[in-house]
Amino acid sequence: MKSLLQHFQLFSFFIVIGLVTSCTKDFEKLNTDPVKVTSVAPGSLLAPAQFDGMWLITKRAHRLSNELMQYTVETGALNDFARYEFKENEFDAIWSTLYVKANDMNEMYKIAEKLNDVNNMGAALVMKAWFVSNLTDMFGDIPYTDAFKGREEVYYPKYDTQQSIYTSLLADLKRANTLFTENKPFDSSDLIYGSDPVKWKKFANSMRLRLLMRVSKRTEMNVPTEIAEMVADPVKFPLFTSNADEAMMRYDGIKPFINLFFEMSASEFSGSRRMGKSLMDLMNTTVDGRRFRYATKNTPGAYVGIPSGYTEQETQAFADNTGLKTSTLATTLKADDYPFPILTWAEVNFLLAEAALNGWISANAQTYFNKGVEASWRQWNCTWDPSGSTTPGATYLARPTVRFTGTTATLERIMSQKYIAMFFCGFESWYDYRRTGYPVLPVGPAAKNNGILPTRFEYPLITKATNKANYEAAAARIGGDNLRTKVWWQQ
Repeated sequence: MKSLLQHFQLFSFFIVIGLVTSCTKDFEKLNTDPVKVTSVAPGSLLAPAQFDGMWLITKRAHRLSNELMQYTVETGALNDFARYEFKENEFDAIWSTLYVKANDMNEMYKIAEKLNDVNNMGAALVMKAWFVSNLTDMFGDIPYTDAFKGREEVYYPKYDTQQSIYTSLLADLKRANTLFTENKPFDSSDLIYGSDPVKWKKFANSMRLRLLMRVSKRTEMNVPTEIAEMVADPVKFPLFTSNADEAMMRYDGIKPFINLFFEMSASEFSGSRRMGKSLMDLMNTTVDGRRFRYATKNTPGAYVGIPSGYTEQETQAFADNTGLKTSTLATTLKADDYPFPILTWAEVNFLLAEAALNGWISANAQTYFNKGVEASWRQWNCTWDPSGSTTPGATYLARPTVRFTGTTATLERIMSQKYIAMFFCGFESWYDYRRTGYPVLPVGPAAKNNGILPTRFEYPLITKATNKANYEAAAARIGGDNLRTKVWWQQ
């Protein structure tokens, strides 16, 4: 039985990294179907990767990141994520799915390259960078150089350092910027931009800006110079300039292109979850107009969250408090056509505000901050009219707990608003918290992991079982495979 299990695990791992092997040339010849399609149009690979990758990240963020970042708090016995406890196989699905999608984009690029299909080459590089950056930001050092060499019979891929992975991803995104061309065909199944190379070019550069800021604490990455170069030449390196540019999965509500939360039971989506006190308190103190998009009102007509990191009994008591009647996730988030973001214009503005605050670009940080807040309100379809001083937008930006001037023009103020804006945007707020320490989140008395909000996920069972030697080498190199080890860009 043990031998059978080992063979099954090894076979599963090969599938994950896209292994396609054959015993001999004669065997391959004998088993070739003469009428089988042996090649595909590269653009046909794009939509499945976008849809499946987006759903994996959105669903797992709803399950994990929302709990870690206190957007929500689970009140039942389904999980202990708010107390930093995870089942041993919790991360297997993330690892497997993102590697499959990254491998699909690697194959898409190679097919497109043979056809000199530059737009699909660029799209493959951008999507692969999104998938791989999530993997390395979650786990740290991961297989990369060898991970997509199944056809070369590389069965046990080595783990690359996060620095080398980021160097490669940033180079890919910079190259993608040069590939997108309006006067070349772009035939694809693109679900994000409908094969618009102009918007894809903006997406490539905006993704590069995101990843550059992620590694900005590492001086060897020369981030200030790289960002300054991009901002100084918007013609060569165009970024998002409006909500119309942002990378958004805009579901049409017609199967199969629907928000899959729609098919999730109400109890699984929100029934045993309550809104987190940290988020609700922050939005309440600023009288935030986005609250109704995020949460339900309680019976007295207020938005109330519960604290994170308490025992199951204490958490249930907070949720059952008849005087508070705590809020749950807004039911509209579950609609079959509700859109979810990959990268938004709000995020780009907050990234540029941070760059300006650091003095890396010659710009007014307040201008970008204000534009970031407005972009988020508009993304969530909330009323914002910046034309006069008595409008909702101007009033909100002038609030003492929001305004970005003088002594309040701080990184903490940027990250507080970015935290609100990144609601249901994958794992981005968790990555930001690990990089900056903001927003300040209280750690509950029942929290495990030495009271430290996890700084990475532990490597999944599948890689421990099938790639043991390389796994052990990587675990030793990063300082231990646990939830407290800091990834390279956080050190």
